[in-house]
Amino acid sequence: MTEHACNAPARPNDRVAALMRCFALSRLVTESLELSEVLERIMTTSRQALCAEAASLLLVDEAPGPGQGELVFTVAQGPACGDLRTGFRLAPGEGVAGWVAQKAQPVLLVDVYADPRFNPEVDRLTGYRTRTMACVPLLYRGRVIGVAQCINKEDGGVFTADDVEIFSLLAAQAAVAIVNARLHGEALAKQRMDFDMELAAGVQQSLLPRGVPPVPGFEVAGLTLPCDATGGDYYDFLRTGGTPQGGETLLAAVGDVTGHGIQAALLMTTVRAFLRARLLAPGEPAAIVDDVNRLLAEDMGDSGRFMTLFLLECDGARRTVRYVRAGHDPALLYDPAAGTFTELSGRGIPLGIDAGWRYEAHVLARLPAGAILALGTDGIWEARGPDGGMYGKERLKSAIRAAASCDAAGIVRAVLDDLETFLAGEARHDDVTLVVVKASALVGEKEDA
Repeated sequence: MTEHACNAPARPNDRVAALMRCFALSRLVTESLELSEVLERIMTTSRQALCAEAASLLLVDEAPGPGQGELVFTVAQGPACGDLRTGFRLAPGEGVAGWVAQKAQPVLLVDVYADPRFNPEVDRLTGYRTRTMACVPLLYRGRVIGVAQCINKEDGGVFTADDVEIFSLLAAQAAVAIVNARLHGEALAKQRMDFDMELAAGVQQSLLPRGVPPVPGFEVAGLTLPCDATGGDYYDFLRTGGTPQGGETLLAAVGDVTGHGIQAALLMTTVRAFLRARLLAPGEPAAIVDDVNRLLAEDMGDSGRFMTLFLLECDGARRTVRYVRAGHDPALLYDPAAGTFTELSGRGIPLGIDAGWRYEAHVLARLPAGAILALGTDGIWEARGPDGGMYGKERLKSAIRAAASCDAAGIVRAVLDDLETFLAGEARHDDVTLVVVKASALVGEKEDA
C-alpha cells in the first residue's frame, strides 16, 4: 500500500476498497509457517491496512512459571522500535494492551493520554510519542493468545471505527496463522525428537549382547523389552578370562535405571562403559562393583538418579556362582529336584548414591544340574493387567517352574510369553528385562533333573 493511498481523500467506496486490500494483504500472513516470519507479516500487513506509523504485537506468555499470563512484546515496527525487541513485558491487565487481553475486546483511543488505561512507560522507554491507537485482541477459539496495536496515523489523523473493524478482521486471521505456525513448529520439533529417539534406540540396541560366550557348566540367555523407544534396563554377558583353577568365567549383569526414556538410556550406557572398562583390570566381583559405583557417584553428584545392579560371576569349572547385589531385587534360584525357590538377597545400595560404599560378594556352592537362576527387573512383576492386578512374583515363579525343562532361552521366552498373556493387550509402563542362567551337566556328569 502506498503513502498516497493512505492519504487519499475519502470516497464512498473507501471502506469497500480497504476491506478488499485487507483480504488481499491477509493472504500474505497465511503463506508462511515459520512463526517469526508470520508474526512480522501480521504487523506489516496491519500497518499497511491502517496506514499506521508504528505497530506492535504482544503474545501471552503461556509457559508455566512466574511470568505466565504476562504480555510480551514480540514484534515492534516503526520509529523507535529497537528498544522493544528485547522482550518488554506487561503484567496481566496493565496498560491498554493488558485491558484488551483481559476483556477480549478491541479499543480505539483517539487521544491515548486522555485515557487512564494508557501506560506511558513505553513512550518513556523509547522516546516515541503515542497520539492515537487501535488495539485488538488475537482470539483463537475464544482464547486470547495476544494483542496487536497500531499506533499513530501516517497523515497525523486518528484511527476510526472502520480501522478497528478492519484490524479485527486481520487479527482473527492472524490468530489462526499464529496457532498454525506454532503447531507446525511443534510437529517439526517432534519429528526431530522422534528421529533422535530412533537413532538413540538403534545405538542402544547395538550395545546389547548379540550372543552369549559359551561357558561349560552353564546355559545363559537374556532379553530386554523397553516400553519407550529407549530404555533404562540393562543386561550384559562378559567373559572375564579364567579362574586360578583354570575354569572359564562369565559375568551376567542386570540393571535398572530410575525412570525410562533418553536420560535413563544415557545412564545405562554409561554404566555399561564403566563396567566393561573395569574388566580390563583384575578384581573380584565386589571390587568391580565398588569401582563402578565410585565412578558413577562422582559423575551423577546430586542429580537424584541412580541404578540398581545384580552381578553374577559364573565359574564353569566348579559350577559355582558368586553374586553382588547393588540395590536390585533379589534374583530367584529354582531347584527343580526339590521344587523350591530361594531368593538371593544381600546387603547393597544402588549405584551412584554413595561413592564410598563397599559391596559384598556371596557364594553359591556347586549348583546341581538343572538349577535355574532368574534375574529380572520390576517391569515384570509390577506389570498390571486389565483388572489392575499385578503380575507378581508368584506368577513369575510358576512360569519358571512350568518351563524348567527348557533351555535358558526357552525359559526366557516362556516367561515373557506368559507376561504378554497376563497383560492381554494392556500397554507396558516400564521396561522389562529377564536373564536366565541354567546349570547344565558337565562332561561325564549325569544330569540331576
